Amino acid sequence: MYRLYGVQDFANLAVHVALEEAGVPHEVVFLDMDAGDLQSPDHLARHPMGLVPAMETPEGTMFETGAILLYLGERHGLAPAPGAAERVAFLSWFVFVNNGLHTAVMDLIHPYRISEDHARIVAEAARARLVERMAALEAVAATRPGWLSPDRPGVLGIYISMLLRWMRAFAWAPDLAISAQDYPALAAIATACEARPATQRAAAANGLSGRFFSDPEG
Repeated sequence: MYRLYGVQDFANLAVHVALEEAGVPHEVVFLDMDAGDLQSPDHLARHPMGLVPAMETPEGTMFETGAILLYLGERHGLAPAPGAAERVAFLSWFVFVNNGLHTAVMDLIHPYRISEDHARIVAEAARARLVERMAALEAVAATRPGWLSPDRPGVLGIYISMLLRWMRAFAWAPDLAISAQDYPALAAIATACEARPATQRAAAANGLSGRFFSDPEG
């Protein structure tokens, strides 16, 4: 059985959705960040930086959102299998999202971590990077490959859907928010993802409802 550690509506949400979609036995443990749970010795043993998600697996404990999603995707049919023809494109775009989108979204929503004095400049630069990268991702999504299609659940679509939520709902400044509705192919993936029973179960556990991926209210 898997045991996922996280904080409500943090990056562990994508992993939670993937676990529900895979239909495998799992337990989700929500930690209290305000109470210091992320810096406890037990959690630091799971994640050396005191972040989430972290997940116990039969092979050992994992951390990092991208790594956990790839692990689940390979083992439970939520990504092209090693050796499949689609694997090369999937891996390229998965790493693009992990390195290019996830990191930029973090700068958009937490620019003060880079510079308290220049948070606006950091957030604006992050938004510019995101707009460029989202256009490239939208072009790929519009071709509806099997590994990134609203008709077929997968870890990459789940990952992107969560990031779409963040860049709209949690932008540091309201005028810098990015809407999924500006990217129709990606919005279709987010809309389909949030409607799936597996996603609904994970969302409820994280206190979310409505169009939490495709058009979050923030």
